[in-house]
Amino acid sequence: MVQGKKMRPDACNTKEDRGSLRFLPQSIFHVHKRGIGAKRCAFLLLGAVVSLHARGQMLFSENLTLDIDSTKTIQGLLQPELDFKTEKENVLTFKNTANLNLLIERKRIINLINKFEFSSYGKKITVSGGYVHAEYRYLLQHRFEVYPYMESQWAGSRGMTFKLSTGLQARYKFIESKNWLLFANTALFYEFEKWEYPDPPAGTATHAYSRYIKQHLSFSIKCKLGTHWDIITTGIYQARPDSYFKTPRFGAAVDLAYHITPKIGLNCAYRLIYDTAPIVPVRKNYTTINAGINIAF
Repeated sequence: MVQGKKMRPDACNTKEDRGSLRFLPQSIFHVHKRGIGAKRCAFLLLGAVVSLHARGQMLFSENLTLDIDSTKTIQGLLQPELDFKTEKENVLTFKNTANLNLLIERKRIINLINKFEFSSYGKKITVSGGYVHAEYRYLLQHRFEVYPYMESQWAGSRGMTFKLSTGLQARYKFIESKNWLLFANTALFYEFEKWEYPDPPAGTATHAYSRYIKQHLSFSIKCKLGTHWDIITTGIYQARPDSYFKTPRFGAAVDLAYHITPKIGLNCAYRLIYDTAPIVPVRKNYTTINAGINIAF
């Protein structure tokens, strides 16, 4: 993870800072001499939105949150992956996850997380997965922040051909020390999903749709193990308010990182999603394990 100076606890306690909360939409495009201009923000946001793809119903953005370096206007992390297989034709798959922070006036952050994936089967090239997640984080206090977010996914490999969700999240840090971080996220969001039926009977619809308001609750623990190792774990509970304990969706994530240098490292990620009531007949549990290299800037 990118390391840097922590935000001052009183960074958002002035009268000016509290007043600016009432103008969140306008402040996104506020130009500051040492900040980032509106055109630059819009260009980078557009670049991330170009590829709208993914693999599961949860992105686990909690595990992808970067440490904030208040000395940098732009900071980020790249995670390229390359996979080659010999089948009837040669299959080459390239994936890259980009995680970008844009710091605005030391107390507002635009966070963009984007994954692009494409595969070549012989001479044919297809886009096969990815996602985009964007959030506008406003640091009310050193430990507490609120932010609207939006994300989009496409995951044809499991049957969810499209997903769009947007809502408002809040994050609170219970413990923050040199080696330990414990925080919780809660959110209220709207979710739209389009699923493809596996082998639908003749004459029936090929797709199912889901449109719901949902609640999100998660807890995350991050630990630094010496000077080279980081581990972060997250547990997630999502459900509709009208059936909070009947048809929830669970998620779990573990990320283990080894820092070869301050800028280059290795990462292994485990993801588990368990949907108690999928809208099409698919397996309720979904698991992925990925490993790759991290390049920080």
